[in-house]
Amino acid sequence: MTDHLRHSSLGIVSLLIALFGAVFLAGLVIASSIIATSAPVESEGASQGISLVGLELLFLIALQLVAAGMGIASLRRPSERRLLGLLGAVTSTIVVALAMVLALAGDFV
Repeated sequence: MTDHLRHSSLGIVSLLIALFGAVFLAGLVIASSIIATSAPVESEGASQGISLVGLELLFLIALQLVAAGMGIASLRRPSERRLLGLLGAVTSTIVVALAMVLALAGDFV
């Protein structure tokens, strides 16, 4: 008896969005470090570049919440494999946690 279940399309999309978010978060870390090191020392307040990074970080968190929802929804489908949905939900949750750490670290530095 072989199991002929197909992979969940929601799980595949969830995992792809989560992986895209991980790469996007790495790019945001690089961009924010470049902006922070190139800012003049005597300037007060946040630069416009850092504000843009913050806005992109909010977009990333929203996108990852959608990916987590899609991953959880794919786990509820009984006639399809659940592995990719689980990986998508877990990966997007990790990316959201790392994005929150990055946002909070920006307040303390």
